[in-house]
Amino acid sequence: MAKTFAVIGLGRMGYRTILAGRAAGLELSSILDSAETPWGVTQDADLAGFVVKTLDEMTAKKPGIVAISTTADSHAPLFRDLAHAGVTSVLVEKPVACSVADGLAMTKRAEEGSMRVLVNHNHRAWSVLHKIRDFDGDPRFGQLKAFSILQGAGGIGNLGTHYFDLANWMFDTDPTHVVAFGTEPEAANPRGAQFLDLGGTVMVSYPDQRRLILEIGDDVGVIGGYEFRYEFGRVLMPFTDQPPRVFVRKPETRDMPKHFYGAALEELPWEDFISGDVVAHTTEVFKSLQIGDQSSAATLYEATKALALTAAARLSIERGAVITLPLEGDDRTRIFSLA
Repeated sequence: MAKTFAVIGLGRMGYRTILAGRAAGLELSSILDSAETPWGVTQDADLAGFVVKTLDEMTAKKPGIVAISTTADSHAPLFRDLAHAGVTSVLVEKPVACSVADGLAMTKRAEEGSMRVLVNHNHRAWSVLHKIRDFDGDPRFGQLKAFSILQGAGGIGNLGTHYFDLANWMFDTDPTHVVAFGTEPEAANPRGAQFLDLGGTVMVSYPDQRRLILEIGDDVGVIGGYEFRYEFGRVLMPFTDQPPRVFVRKPETRDMPKHFYGAALEELPWEDFISGDVVAHTTEVFKSLQIGDQSSAATLYEATKALALTAAARLSIERGAVITLPLEGDDRTRIFSLA
């Protein structure tokens, strides 16, 4: 079992990753960051003593787990370097890469090297979403049919991949089609002006008439929340710091046809609510890597399927067309400027 960890990139997410690794009981061995004063050092001056400037220096300390907490354009090359250096346990920040082809290549390399790799789609570690997922098929709710998200202050790429992975996980099946309508960013990307992360409205179709609707963009400065719609119930979640509200048809109206949409509902209590917390969820991902479990985050292949939805949405915006999955040919190798 791993006892130490290293982090590549000491920006905001890298700093949170260090907090999470330590909370998981791991000892920090080093931080690889080329900046003169990495952002994390401004939060904790003691971290300066862990900073190294080359990958060789970092791997020489033989960390049990390495976390890649940089922007997406460096994920694939860093992952190849780590695999070549013999690192066998890796946590990759999302998005996993900037092209579907790179994500698939990373998946293949990990399999060939018997590597343990998780991508930090850490909503899978949140008990609240597990409970909502378990409602799918419950006789009181019926099948989960639709999932909608209203999200401001973000784009289809960086935040969007989180929600695409969440939908794939919730529906437990692969999507078939994507259509999207884009919005241009209002401001330069805070991770760098070279990154373009469009907003917009994205619709994703899954088998059995299941669907995701994502509305996201930096032209909106508030968060609308989530709604999960089942055949006979709904779950409303304003955001991660507030308990969801759960409604189902009353027993006496449950057998009425679905087109009686005004059938009376009753609200069910939510017990044992735990707020969503990035550091706490990432802590669980570290613990999973230590024991070889994959339940608290996405595998490389799962994260690549989420990335494919981001790519498909961007292609749909460009072409004004419905995109069929899986992506093939040039669409698979297309590199997007994701952060």
